[in-house]
This record gives sequence, C-alpha cells and structure tokens, in this order.
Amino acid sequence: MEFKIKRRRGRIEIVPMIDVMFFMLVFFMLFSTFDKAKAGIEVELPKALNIGAPQQDVVVISIDRNSQVFYGKKPVNMQQLKSKLLSELQHNAEARFVVRPDAAVPYADLIRVTDLMASVGVYKPLWGVDRGQMPKAEK
Repeated sequence: MEFKIKRRRGRIEIVPMIDVMFFMLVFFMLFSTFDKAKAGIEVELPKALNIGAPQQDVVVISIDRNSQVFYGKKPVNMQQLKSKLLSELQHNAEARFVVRPDAAVPYADLIRVTDLMASVGVYKPLWGVDRGQMPKAEK
C-alpha cells in the first residue's frame, strides 16, 4: 500500500496584508496632522502689504583656526565675550546667537565658548556650517 502525500503550494494571503497597509495609512494620516494643529481658536488675521518680514537679531560668534574668538568682526577674550553676551541679552532677550567655528578648531575650545554662552543664558545657540563643504557619504 502506497501513500501519496499531496503537496500544497504555498499561498500568500493578500487580504491581511491589505488590512495592515490600510491601518498603517490611517495611522500616519492621523498622527501627521497633530503637529500642525493650531492652539487657540481660528481667527482670520488682518492683512498688511507694507510690513516687511519679521527679522530676528542675529549675533555671530566666530572662532578662527588659532582659537581666537570674535564677536561679530571684533576679536574678544572670554571675559569681554561674557559681558557682550550679557548686554545683548539685556538689550534683546529674543536675540539669536550663531557660533561659527573654523573646521580646524579644537573641540575643547568650542566647548569652552559654548559653556560660557550657557552660563549667561544662551541655551540654544545656532551652529554655522558651510553646507557646500560637507563631505559626501561613502557608499
């Protein structure tokens, strides 16, 4: 007596896969709108034609390859930088600070300037980089 085993070909069920894809689509559609939700009530703001774009005061702090610190275009030592940062923050609390270090600046010097900025109340400085000089990722 010989038994023959019937082999069934494997099947890929597509209906559960469609269900999963549908739920993922709904999930991402719903949660992508949460960050765009506006606080408060919906109002129509008045229109203006002659008012320019809002400008923020930007202070540039540069560090050259010799670790010399510049406030704008003027060289300063750490004590002078601290006093200039304090006076700028007192004058304009909304001022933005951009740190532009040379690529050859030692990491310790960059941390020294950043730590000084944090000590006077600048907790989120912007970092100036030259995007044209970014190295290409190796494949």
